[in-house]
Amino acid sequence: MLKRPLPFLPLLLSLALAAPSLEKAEALLKAGDYEKAALAYEEVLAQDYGLFEAHLGLGVALFRAGRLEEARFAFDQMTRVFPDRYEGHFNLGQVYLRLGKPAEAVEAFQKAVSLRPTEEAYLGLAAALTQAGRAKEAAEALKKGFTGERSPAYRLALAQALYAAGSRAEAVPVLYGLLNQDPKRAEAWELLARILAEEGLKERALRELDRGLAQVEGKPRARLLLRKALLSPNPEPLLKEAYALDPALWEAAFLLGQARLRAGDARGALPHLLAAYRASPEPEVALALAAAYLKLGDHKNAYRYAGEAGPPGTFLQAQAAYALGKKEEALKLLEGNETPEAQALRGSILLELGRAEEAVALLRPLYEAGRDPRVGSNLAAGLVALKRYGEAELVLREVLARLPREASAWYNLGLALKALGRDGEAERALRQAAALGSKEAQGLLGR
Repeated sequence: MLKRPLPFLPLLLSLALAAPSLEKAEALLKAGDYEKAALAYEEVLAQDYGLFEAHLGLGVALFRAGRLEEARFAFDQMTRVFPDRYEGHFNLGQVYLRLGKPAEAVEAFQKAVSLRPTEEAYLGLAAALTQAGRAKEAAEALKKGFTGERSPAYRLALAQALYAAGSRAEAVPVLYGLLNQDPKRAEAWELLARILAEEGLKERALRELDRGLAQVEGKPRARLLLRKALLSPNPEPLLKEAYALDPALWEAAFLLGQARLRAGDARGALPHLLAAYRASPEPEVALALAAAYLKLGDHKNAYRYAGEAGPPGTFLQAQAAYALGKKEEALKLLEGNETPEAQALRGSILLELGRAEEAVALLRPLYEAGRDPRVGSNLAAGLVALKRYGEAELVLREVLARLPREASAWYNLGLALKALGRDGEAERALRQAAALGSKEAQGLLGR
C-alpha cells in the first residue's frame, strides 16, 4: 500500500494595502486572473522595489499561474529584500517542494521556523525532509514543534512521520491522543490498526477498526474497510463494500481483481483490475492486468500492460512477445533472467529459431537441476536436431515415464529410434504420438 504523503500547504497571502496602486493587482489576484495580476504587481515593483505586499502578491500570482520557476525567483528576491520576514521563506519552501527540490525546501522551511515556529512551517519542513528521504529528521522536526495546541492534522502528520521513521510504538500514543480529540479521523484509525497488526496484535487491530467504523461516516469508511479486509480471512465482502463506498479507492478494486486471478478466474478479475488501473495506473496493477490477459490468450494486451509494469513485467512481456511471434524480441527481454521459467522459455525459442546448439547448452543443466519433463522434452528435441540420438532416447524415456501422454516426446522418440535403425520401435512410438494428436507423426505414418 502506498503511504499517504503529508498535505501540501497553501501559500501564505496576507496583503494589507500599502498604496492605492496595489488595488488593481489585488483585485486581479482575487478574481483569479493570475497572469494579469503578475503583470500588475511587476508594474508596482518597478515603481517601488521595496514594497513587501507587491513581492508577496507577485510570487503568489506566478505560483497560482503554474509559473513555478518565476515564482521561485520572486520569493527568492523577497527573502533577499526582506530576510527577516517569515512569508518569503515559507512560500519559497512551498515552491521548492512543488519543483521537486526537497533539499532547497528544507533550507527555506528551516529559516521560516526560526523566524516564526508556526504549525504550517513545521509541517512544510517535515514534508520537505520526507520528500528528501530523511524520515527520522522529519519525525524529529514535528516532535520539536509539537505543543498541546497543535491541530489534529499536525498530530496525524507526526504519527505518520514516526511510523515512516520506524518508531511505530512512539506513534501509538500520538494516535490515541488524536482520536480522543477527533474520533472521526479515518486516517488515524487506519494507521493505528496497521501499527497494531505489524506489532503482532492482529485481533486488537481488528477491534480498533470496528471502533473506528462505528465513528466514521461516508467515504472515509472505505479505507478502514480496506484495512480490515487485509487483516481478515474472508476479505472479499469487505473489499466490495469499500469499493462501493469509494470507487476511487483503487487498492480495493485491485485486491478484488487479484483474488479472482488467484482463484483462476482471469475473466472475472479484469473489470476490477481495469477499474483500479483507470483510477491509478500503478505498476503492480499493470502487472496483474498483464497476467490476466496472458491467461485469457489476449497476447496483445498482455504485452502492453507487461511493458507498463516496468522490470517486474519483463518475463510476462517476453511470454506475450513469443506468443505474438516476436521471437527475437522475446529473447532480448529474457536476457539476464536466470529463473528456471525464463531459461526454459529461452531454450524453446532458440530451438524454434534453429539454434539447437545454444538450446541444448542452456537446457541440459536446467533439466539436470530439476528434472522438469517439459524442459526434458525440449532438450531431447534439440539433441535430435543435433543428431545425438542416443542421448535423446535416454532423456525421452525419463520424460515419458512422467508424462506418458506427451505427444511431442513420443514423436521425437520415434525420430531418434528410426535414426538408430530400430524401425519397429520407432513405428510404435510414432503411432503413439499420432494417437495423441501429433500432426507430424500422422504425416510420417501416412506416407
